[in-house]
Amino acid sequence: MMYHETTGAGEFPAALTESVNSLADTTLNEPKLETRDLHLWYGNFHALIGVSLAIQPRAITAIIGPSGCGKSTLVRVFNRMNDSIRGVRISGDVLLDGHSIYGGRIDLRQLRKRVGMVFQRPNPFPLSVYENVAYGPRIHGLSRGDLDERVEKALAQTGLWDALKDRLETSALSLPPEQQQRICISRLLAVEPEVLLMDEPTSALDPIATARIEELLIGLKKSYTIVIVTHNMQQAARISDITVFMLLGELVEAGETQTIFTLQSDPRTEQYISGRFG
Repeated sequence: MMYHETTGAGEFPAALTESVNSLADTTLNEPKLETRDLHLWYGNFHALIGVSLAIQPRAITAIIGPSGCGKSTLVRVFNRMNDSIRGVRISGDVLLDGHSIYGGRIDLRQLRKRVGMVFQRPNPFPLSVYENVAYGPRIHGLSRGDLDERVEKALAQTGLWDALKDRLETSALSLPPEQQQRICISRLLAVEPEVLLMDEPTSALDPIATARIEELLIGLKKSYTIVIVTHNMQQAARISDITVFMLLGELVEAGETQTIFTLQSDPRTEQYISGRFG
């Protein structure tokens, strides 16, 4: 067993009405991410209790549950963002492509390049559009010519290139919230990650902007493994392939989204989805 301690609505676009719950061939693959009997404490508070979960590659996994159930704590484990919180203790293990991310030789910068995160509210840097997207690749040593290509590719992936290619020197903070969140996703894609962690990425957006971000995520899953934390069960049902229900730090149930929403195996899942609590 590993032990680790740190110091520190409306109408939506047609694409969303199509079935997105088929797992295709992902069930035949090895997990991209996996937790094994994972426990996490904040001081004396036991925030995650024996969580064992396999995240399939090139699929969208939605984590749902009431506030305080451990959703965000779990997703932050995947790139060790909880390490910066003083007094955090972890037991169990977390694997990326079958290798522990708590191994002694793990380079956190490389881990967070492979497993990146987009947060609840758009948080672009107070820099130009170009410098926001180029920030990560520049840290990793890309030359200016390569940077230009990488910035264009990342903005194209999020549907921003045509709108912003003549405004690359504009401050990212001057953009509307949806475009700011797309800039944050572009900034993440620019370092060519393998896993995208999304902690309620549309909670600060209006329904139309939310629908556009959801369309974007459905397209991105062809190339990336996506894990999204959401309070919006309709969102989980619309875009995810796998849904995970958590309650009081425990993983109650995980499975194909259609099954979780129609044929639950645990009565607590049915009670939450039907609105009896949460």
